[in-house]
Amino acid sequence: MLLLLALTGANARSQLDECCWCDKDTPAAQSTFVGSDSNSYQLVFSDEFNKPGRKFSNGQDTKWTALEIGDTSNNGAAFYLPEQATIVTDNVDGSNPVSALQILTGNKSHVGESPTGGESVHMPYRSAMLQSWNKFCFTGGIVEFRARQPSGGGYWPALWLFGNLGRAVYQNSNTGLWPWSYNECDPDLELAPTNPPQRISACDDHDFEAEGLLPFQGRGATEIDILEGAVTNSGKHSYVVGSLQLSPAIPPYFKPPWNGFPTASGPGSWYTGLTFGRRGKANSGWYGPAWGSGCPTGCPDALSGGLLEQDDLDTRYWTYRMEWKIGKNGGLGWYYDDEFIWGMSASSFGEYEICSSRDGVESCHRTPARQVPQEPMSLVMNTAIGTWNEGVAGLDNKHWPAKFFVDYVRVWQRSDAINIGCDPPDFPTRKYIEVNADLYGEAVSPLGHDTCPGIYPDAAFKHAKELQERAAAIRQKRKSSDLAQDLAVTTSQKPLTVDTVAPEFLVQDGSQSRRTLPMLLLGFAGGIAVAIGAVVYDRRRRTFNKSPGLLGGAYDEFSGPYEMAQ
Repeated sequence: MLLLLALTGANARSQLDECCWCDKDTPAAQSTFVGSDSNSYQLVFSDEFNKPGRKFSNGQDTKWTALEIGDTSNNGAAFYLPEQATIVTDNVDGSNPVSALQILTGNKSHVGESPTGGESVHMPYRSAMLQSWNKFCFTGGIVEFRARQPSGGGYWPALWLFGNLGRAVYQNSNTGLWPWSYNECDPDLELAPTNPPQRISACDDHDFEAEGLLPFQGRGATEIDILEGAVTNSGKHSYVVGSLQLSPAIPPYFKPPWNGFPTASGPGSWYTGLTFGRRGKANSGWYGPAWGSGCPTGCPDALSGGLLEQDDLDTRYWTYRMEWKIGKNGGLGWYYDDEFIWGMSASSFGEYEICSSRDGVESCHRTPARQVPQEPMSLVMNTAIGTWNEGVAGLDNKHWPAKFFVDYVRVWQRSDAINIGCDPPDFPTRKYIEVNADLYGEAVSPLGHDTCPGIYPDAAFKHAKELQERAAAIRQKRKSSDLAQDLAVTTSQKPLTVDTVAPEFLVQDGSQSRRTLPMLLLGFAGGIAVAIGAVVYDRRRRTFNKSPGLLGGAYDEFSGPYEMAQ
């Protein structure tokens, strides 16, 4: 028996030593983890934060980049600086010191650049944000943090994941991408009037060599929040939640009322497929921006659950874990101190539709099916001051400086589904980021592929091949349709105006709107259907090009109480 235990321990240590992204200080017993599905998962990333003097400025760490930027999202009031992130010994209870990352939030102003290039941006407070963006990314698996939250109201500690195709707080990189998880070309998709359309749509063809995108694939910068904490000034009656931000949003009929809970049925019934643990509660009051409110980066749904009435979030370490399974049978689950809090299944991402009839005319509002996030995700750790936990108004000036401690972060994946790297074959990001580098701020160094090679499963390569084969079929179909249209146009006298016949097909030409159908109705039913489809597709593409906030800095200062990409 002793020999068996010794061999098991040696094997665990060998696995840890062979893991490129793993911290060698991680206990060997943590090289595997048994998930809620009873499957064994293998450690693929860890950071124990045990080395004093470690620096996180750009270029000084292989795993993290500490930003030097003013946080202008969510009415942000903190300037992120690398020196606010250090490795310290936390004597939390006087007997069990913990070596941890400390994110220090201080009552001292700073002036510098904003994420959209604005200069001389003044922030009254200082804090830190660390990102693994374009360094370490993963798709699916289990991620766990052990952390002690800062004391006092007004602070917004967060541990979260963000899709590598965007970059957290860099609004220009996220407009029309955050937090889309949608891969349909569906003309019935209805967006809020202020919501920018999906920048990379399944309706769009792409040249992979030139753009770095697979053709006819919908993409996004997805966001999953493992922890967002709200500690009060007394420390009592505090709460912590985990959430998913999701676009496109479902019709407003299903959204619960402000400061209310989902209803059993009918208006406000919210999403299906949500489950809660014994103590887990739906996050009342916030479900995403109201229909028609200003949200230039995106107008998503916010699905969240957590623990209320907590008194020790800031006085002891908690573990915060999230399980993420991709695919048609996938889902998400949040666990705090090994207790299931809440989760959502793949059924939650299905189609939502509501129809009504007035004077014999039926009207429907529909959101097509979305998908469990499948984008490669990076890790983010920060403390903000903004539209959460009362923001600036919640600061009592008795809790400076605020200290957010992170003992460790670990990521496990199934050995037959290891998917680590920021540029998987079926969800590539590398070339696209290079082509659009001006949207992402200062390039990070070193890049992830310079530190550890990407490891992707066979299923990812198979999926990429299927996407290319589907694209070839779509192109051939469009080519045949174009020939049919050309034949129709050459036999026509002039375009047929359909202002009164088909007003829904709107073509934007940049200066004026006109409604035309550039072919005669020749009884060629198939050709008519294809032509209509082409007009709808063109409208989606051109409308996006006229959307505000993509390349300019006009929306540098975001206002509005919703949970953007922090």
